[in-house]
Amino acid sequence: MNTKKLALAAALLGCLSLPAAACRPFGSYQFVEDQDGSIWFTEGDNNAVSRLAPDGTVTAHKLPTTAAEPSSLALDGKGNLWFVEMDAAKIARLDKDGRVVEYPTTDGHPGLVAVDRRGEAWFTQMAGHEGGGGGHAGHDGRKVAKVGRIDARGVMHSYPAPEGWPTSVAFDARDQAWVTLLVPGGKDGQPKGRLARLSRDGQWKIAAAWDNSCPSNLARLPDGGLAFSDHCRHVLGRVAAGGRIGEQMLPADTYIQQMAAAPDGTLWFTGDEKSRLGRIGRDGRVTYLARSDNGDQTMAVLVTRKGDVVFSEFYNYNINRLTKNGEYVEHLVNVDERKSVREVREGEVCYVQFAARIEAKAEMDARRAEEVRNGRFKPDGAGTEKLAEQKCLACHDARRLLLSRRSDWTPSINRMHAYRDVRNVEPLTAKETARLVRYFNENYGLR
Repeated sequence: MNTKKLALAAALLGCLSLPAAACRPFGSYQFVEDQDGSIWFTEGDNNAVSRLAPDGTVTAHKLPTTAAEPSSLALDGKGNLWFVEMDAAKIARLDKDGRVVEYPTTDGHPGLVAVDRRGEAWFTQMAGHEGGGGGHAGHDGRKVAKVGRIDARGVMHSYPAPEGWPTSVAFDARDQAWVTLLVPGGKDGQPKGRLARLSRDGQWKIAAAWDNSCPSNLARLPDGGLAFSDHCRHVLGRVAAGGRIGEQMLPADTYIQQMAAAPDGTLWFTGDEKSRLGRIGRDGRVTYLARSDNGDQTMAVLVTRKGDVVFSEFYNYNINRLTKNGEYVEHLVNVDERKSVREVREGEVCYVQFAARIEAKAEMDARRAEEVRNGRFKPDGAGTEKLAEQKCLACHDARRLLLSRRSDWTPSINRMHAYRDVRNVEPLTAKETARLVRYFNENYGLR
């Protein structure tokens, strides 16, 4: 099975996450729209959750915990913003008065958050994703793959996954929680997928099970049903409002990073390596929208109530919008403290001037164009590129690593340890880790 697909089945939970100290260009993990039509988004480098208003202004809300790496977010019925602090191992709430309340999680780091009609926050947790080994989902006494729930009193409830780890959670028209589960492959290397319902008292009920499967991306549909994707089986699944599960085959080269439903039932998705947006019509037909290939990959996606498609890219700070009339608009995310400064460090938080960093990444791409095109690492005369191929491609594919721009590769290399364990790849020794960090910093570091 393509290792990229297994690793990205839990995309927000590990490989895509880097501490803010890395000071890297990186797009938002997720968007959510509020009642005013403003777009809330995460800013890892700015250690903030921020709001893009309809007039184009951006307000950043700094987090009390440094290097928290905010990722997934959701709004409750009162307008409070819930979000995940992935590297801080906390679920947080930004109240309408601007106060941030944090709830530490236990046994691991959270990945995704969703809010039910009661205003209670549910979140996924993948054991061991924080890097540095320690076993994988459900098999380590110190780290537990689970779904958590924070009730109206602020009390944390934990529901350990029956097997594997949760990759997405969403609520149907009856406010029932649905969860996709990924079970790592055994000796044959093939993962297994599960679709489950989870009650408020922690009872799991498996609704469907598949072999060679990695389901994720549960999304609420306008009719009250749900949709989900399965990268490994090339399938788009749907859960009807009554609970019936149906599937359609997708073209084999379709890759869905994230998925969102439009008011008319159309599904939009990101993940195309040619910088395009994908669209699945109500008739099931898959199409891509023409857009200039900038060498980047689309990531987060949201369809607004007006029908605009808002999306981010892996290595671009700015927020992109495809308007309902077919025009592309790029919103510049330029809070005042970043102006006129090339780079300023405050502890582990990094502010950068976008123009300078984007220029630097363009120069790097020009130098590495041939490597990216061929998917081959640069020879260093000592064979380190072979070690990178053997030990790093269990998590990422070569092209993604070659396209990455980071000031320090230490967190990323360390984070891959848990994925090597899942893939039964021999772990890196301390000497190999230091060697790879030095190799990537020298050849693929953003300086």
